[in-house]
Formats: sequence, C-alpha cells, structure tokens
Amino acid sequence: MSKKYVPNGSCLMCDKGSSPCTLKVTNHNNTKIYGEFLASEADAKPNINIMPFGMCSVTKKACVPVPMYWDKCNKDVKVNGFKLVFEDAFLLCSQGGKVKVDMNASDGSAAFQFGLTGIGLGGMPWTNYHNAIDLTQRGIIFDVENGRLQLNPANPPLNQQGLPNRNTPNIRGGNYGEMKDNVFHRSNGWRDVRTEHPVLDIDKPTAAGIDGVYNRGGTSGDYRITDSKYNTAQLQNTNTGRELSSRWTENHLDNDAVSNNADANEMRRRNQANTLDRSVTRTQTDGSMRNEPVNNNGFRQRGQSTGMDFPQSRTQQFMTSVRSSVSNTAPMQSLANSNFSRGIQSSDAAINANQFLWRNADEIARVGKVVGRGTIVIGIAIDAVSIGSAYAEEGEFGEKTQAAVGSAAGGVAGGLAGAQLGALIGTAICPGVGTVIGGIAGGIIGGIAGSSLGSAIAGWF
Repeated sequence: MSKKYVPNGSCLMCDKGSSPCTLKVTNHNNTKIYGEFLASEADAKPNINIMPFGMCSVTKKACVPVPMYWDKCNKDVKVNGFKLVFEDAFLLCSQGGKVKVDMNASDGSAAFQFGLTGIGLGGMPWTNYHNAIDLTQRGIIFDVENGRLQLNPANPPLNQQGLPNRNTPNIRGGNYGEMKDNVFHRSNGWRDVRTEHPVLDIDKPTAAGIDGVYNRGGTSGDYRITDSKYNTAQLQNTNTGRELSSRWTENHLDNDAVSNNADANEMRRRNQANTLDRSVTRTQTDGSMRNEPVNNNGFRQRGQSTGMDFPQSRTQQFMTSVRSSVSNTAPMQSLANSNFSRGIQSSDAAINANQFLWRNADEIARVGKVVGRGTIVIGIAIDAVSIGSAYAEEGEFGEKTQAAVGSAAGGVAGGLAGAQLGALIGTAICPGVGTVIGGIAGGIIGGIAGSSLGSAIAGWF
C-alpha cells in the first residue's frame, strides 16, 4: 500500500510533550493535491507550522519547540520546491523530542482535555488538613443552629451495648461547644497545639483532657487553655486538681497533651508562673458564646466575662448553607449512616490516618501548596498555549479558540465544584481523612470533566 501525505490540520504529538498540537501548512503556494494543502519539509517552523506541546518532560518547562527536520519525505514529489512529508515521518526536535503525525485526530481537540488549572485550584485547599477539620466542624455547628441536628434527639444514637444513649444531650452539647471553641480560635488566628485530634463527631464520647490549647504568635506570643462548657455545666474537681487549675494543667502537660516540645515547655513555664491564659468557653442554648476567665486555682474571675463570635461573610454563609443542604440529602445521609461508613470510621486505619494528618498537618500543607501551585502554573501554561495555538491557527476567535477557552474555564469551574462535592462525600464516609481524599479526588475528576464539558459547549454561546 502506498504511503499517504500529511494534510493541513493534522494532529501532531510529541513524545516529550504533554499535549498535542495542530499542524499548519504554510509553504503550499496555493497548490492543492487531492484537494488538500499537503505538508512539505519546509513546514517545520516553530510557532508558525509547529505549535508548543504543553509542558516538556525534558526541560520541565513549557514547551519551546526547536524543530530540525522531517526524517521521511518523498524526494520525487515536491511543492514549491520542497519535498512532501510522508504520514510515517517524524519531526525531530533539538530538545530531544520526536513528533509524529496522528492521522486520526486532525482537529486537535484532545489538547484541551486536561483541566490542570482547575485540578490545582480545586484540590490544593484540601491538602491543608485544617480546612478539612474546619469544614466538618462548621457544618455540624450550622446544622445544630438551624434545626437540622438535634442536641436532644427523640431517637438518640445507640451506645456500645446497643441501647439508646441516655447521655446523648450532654455528649452532643459538650462536643458542640468544643467545636465552636475550636472554630472561634482558628478563625481568630490561633493555632491548636493539642496532641489530641479535634472533635469531628458530635456523638463522640467525652473524655478527660484539655478541650482547647492554643498559641498565637509563636513561643513569644500568647498561649491559652480552655475548657468548653455547654449551657450551665461547670468546672469539676478531679483526681489531679480542679479543671484548668495549675496542678491539673501540669498533669496534662506531663502526659503529652501538647504535641510540640517548645510549646509544652513555654506553657509549663507560664503555668508555674501563673501567667498562662485560662478560660471557660461557654456556649449558650441559643448558640451565643462567652469567654469566662479562670484563675490558677480553676475558679472563674467574676465580672470579666466577654462575648465571643466568629462572623462569616455572606459568601461563607451561603457556601456553608449549600454544603449543609447537600450533606442532608437522603443519599448523603444514607451513606453517612451506612454500616460501610461506620465501619471505616471506627477502624484503626482511619483513626491512625486522622491522627497522622493532624500531627503532620503543617508539613503536609506546605508540600501540598507547592504541588498545587505547580499544577496551577502548569495548567495556566497549557491553557495559554492551547488558546494561543488555536487562535494562531484560525486567525480569529473561531470554533477551536472558543473550545480552548471553554476548556480552560470549564476546568476551573469543574475543579472547584468537584472538590467541594468530593469533600462532602468523603466527609460522609469518614470525616478527616475522607474529607481530604474526597476533596483532592473530586478536584481531579471535576477538573478533567469540566475541561471536556467546557470545550464541548463553548460554541453554544
């Protein structure tokens, strides 16, 4: 069978590039063979005949093609004095790439199906474990304060013996107050330095411990320990002293209540010098909060109670409301209450994974930020190359350019939306590690799907 020649608009693929491009034949002298402008050995100029191929795996940067020559041409058939290129020819690049012709993908549309910008934008926030905790806690708080979750339910959850837990109101009230304490301090620039993982389950049995240990401004800044109380609950006397007292605090510090040695040592020094900030965070039945300072003996300092709040912008309120509506749909509630999800949440693997993420949250977030930003930069570069290549080929804002723009926009929208939905699904399965995995996976799936959909529907507008 005789070899075919390469027509204008053929899809080119480089083995070192991340995306294909479309060949533009310019050295034809208006001569058509079989009704087509056919590529010749002269059609090898960068950014004229050959557009960039996304990111180059050799240079690790955006592709800057440096074509040398087509290796298989017909010496007997020429156009404008140049030999025609055979379909099985390779265009060699001095960067080390080898470009081949794909005769079955001439429209170049595959170049737009990546969505890396959206993947980076959507997935990157979920590499910060604090975001996963914040989403979960704010969602539970919103549901309690909007009547979607009852602190005193008519049908309380079962205890380990399979009987209704009569202590549910106390448990839920305490955990609700502790979550509000966490969110308040987090939103006001405090970092939680406890070893113990924050509460993500409103039905988690309460245990002895420091409800909140916070730092703001490093070891030379502020330290605060808190005990969360709901409604009229009061500080109690324990075997190690009254809650929040110096003796009680020292005992918890000695038992590794604080994850970082530098924080623990500074808190111990301040506790012994009676300069450590101690307070009860009291949550009332209407959801309002008050800060009640406590002295080193664990007794409230009269007359110094102050209000606490963590206001949200309208956008934040809207997003929290939307997340709550999605989370409370029948399918999501069915998933959250399924034996599958409960089995995962109670497994040692999930508990250990959450604890690992909590203890290494800052380091993971730093790595995730670097990877996420890199993905965004690469995605923007690919989107820019795709749009520029399409516009250069068409010479106007035509169908291919519209598809490239639609792909870029769709990838961003899909990545952001997919990450949010994925995080909610992951939270239903296993709050914490599930939230992180769901957010990242949702960003990837949403970015790719959004890019494809955006490219497809761009021409409708």
